[in-house]
Amino acid sequence: MGRGIIPEGIWVLDEARSRKLTPGSVTLWIVRDDGDRLIWVAAEKNGAGEISIKTFDGAYDGEPAIVHGSGFVVSLSSPSPRTARVDGEIPDMGPFSETDEVSEGGRQMRVNGEVQTADGVKTWYEEFNWLGPVDGGAS
Repeated sequence: MGRGIIPEGIWVLDEARSRKLTPGSVTLWIVRDDGDRLIWVAAEKNGAGEISIKTFDGAYDGEPAIVHGSGFVVSLSSPSPRTARVDGEIPDMGPFSETDEVSEGGRQMRVNGEVQTADGVKTWYEEFNWLGPVDGGAS
């Protein structure tokens, strides 16, 4: 599992148990999480079947970093073991915060977030299941 916050490998959104801001499927590859730096790639498919790719490479407690493919600029921290916190701005919506908590066994991740919009607070909840490491030395 390594010494990072989120286990490296492939994570898949449990759509039935999740409440996203915009419905769709997500496959998340945690390429690297060594406790200092987090690198990930996400493939998302919306309700219309359109696919988008988002990538992130940022340091915990470092400078804000861009989530490429979304326009988000976020700050990343880890307030406690197995927990990542993301703060930033969602373009055309407002400031947001998200807390990602990895289960004790490292096989499930729960994501709770909220964004402050002009129409009030909107929230989301996502559950991801870890499928395993990626072969080829990336994990």
